[in-house]
Amino acid sequence: MKNCKFYTDREEKANYLTHFIGLIAGMIACFFLIKRAIDANDAWAILAYSIFSFGVLCCMGSSSLYHYISDPKKKAFLRHFDHGAIYIQIATSYAPFTLLLLRNDGFWGWGLFIAVWVAAIIGLIFNCKELKANDNLKTASYVLMGMLVVFAVKPLIDACIDSNCLNVLYFLALGGFFYVVGAFFYALAKHEFVHAIFHIFVLLGLGCHIVAAFLIPLA
Repeated sequence: MKNCKFYTDREEKANYLTHFIGLIAGMIACFFLIKRAIDANDAWAILAYSIFSFGVLCCMGSSSLYHYISDPKKKAFLRHFDHGAIYIQIATSYAPFTLLLLRNDGFWGWGLFIAVWVAAIIGLIFNCKELKANDNLKTASYVLMGMLVVFAVKPLIDACIDSNCLNVLYFLALGGFFYVVGAFFYALAKHEFVHAIFHIFVLLGLGCHIVAAFLIPLA
């Protein structure tokens, strides 16, 4: 495996700190999400929030560790986990919305849930191959995977109207916007501190989706 050094030491400190803060904040947020589901005695919510929480902690944790480690060989190995965790985080972020809002809508709930996990598995398989310097194709796959929800916009809107929770849609859309802007900065990786800016937009997008998940009415 080739040595892997992409960022300056001060960049890596910023990269590590941004997502380490995200890891701590994510742990707190996920605790309250799961507690809410347990208090509501809602088994589906416990499952959905647990899946969602796994993705949050997996993504923030692997990113923090990857950017913290300085040894080039270990870094090259951990980079696979860092990038693979993004596929997991995207897939798990669908869980609250497909399993709670769209579950009873037949095809759209389970269909979208299965589709995004198939996409994640394919992404993980390709991620196991040796990484190339240009990650634009991988970035595009992240964005496209996140945009799969577009196919279920109509049933999602209907479900939010029926459940009187249109505010869920607002935070869901705002989170998607932050992720797309973040992907733009990710593509500019050659510029100093741009990756840390990407991390900040990821945190903003993730924060919006945590709020959206929290606003879903439970049984």
